[in-house]
Amino acid sequence: MHMTLTAFQRILRDAVERIPWGEVTTFKVIAEALGDPRAALAVKNELLKISRVERDLPWWRVVSSSLEPLPGAEERLREEGSLLRARAGRIFTDLEIWPVFSVMASDQVRLSDRVILEELRDVSVAAGVDVSYRGEEAVACCVTVDESMRILETRFERFVPQVPYVPTYLAFRELRGMLPAAMRCSFDVIFVDGHGLMHPRGFGEASHLGLLLGRPSVGVAKSRLVGDLRGDRILLAGREVGIIVRGGYLSPGHMSDLGSAVKAAERFWREGNQPFPLKMAHSLSKRFRPSD
Repeated sequence: MHMTLTAFQRILRDAVERIPWGEVTTFKVIAEALGDPRAALAVKNELLKISRVERDLPWWRVVSSSLEPLPGAEERLREEGSLLRARAGRIFTDLEIWPVFSVMASDQVRLSDRVILEELRDVSVAAGVDVSYRGEEAVACCVTVDESMRILETRFERFVPQVPYVPTYLAFRELRGMLPAAMRCSFDVIFVDGHGLMHPRGFGEASHLGLLLGRPSVGVAKSRLVGDLRGDRILLAGREVGIIVRGGYLSPGHMSDLGSAVKAAERFWREGNQPFPLKMAHSLSKRFRPSD
């Protein structure tokens, strides 16, 4: 079975290769070495994929925090006596791998200082961008519409995400497709199926995309990532970072503020919990799958 490893899978492979014979580590230990313990589930899922093609990789030496092995790993662990050592408290931690999530988080903090929050004006053409998945491949779709909701442009970009989904790092997974699709469109504002300012580091996917494009952006997500509800408003550390609009969670991304972002979204909203161009991008990206 042929599979080209993603950037994240190559980092994971390097980590597993460091585990000595007779020892084990855990998904959480690897995730912590990568910079975020929330990545433990992603580590497990990606390791399962690698184990199907990297036959010489000692993938069986990575277990859960409760020492539950991966399917098919029990016999090899018995041969090495690894679990007996692990139950005695011996867990290998000397991984020395690139802390990719720490680097991503630092980049988000650094780039958040460049976000401009200002009134969004003169909006007559709006774009929506979204990503759909099938297996290891994905397709991004960017759709632009005018004020009559007439579709002006539709652009697609096929790509292979290089990192798995881990909360707060979605941009690093999806911008590989979103950015080139959006760059081929003309618009006054772009709506993103993700967060903007409503993010633990104030720099969600909508902010990231808007900054790279140098264009106004607004995030309209389906769920709340951070913050406290005060009526229909979302506050983070006492700061108003988002608002619930028609069931969607809206926050300014770049070159927009909350008030003008809401006004712009309402102008391009028909029904449901997202503006029309964003709903169209979602629908078309699902139809135009990578296998087409």
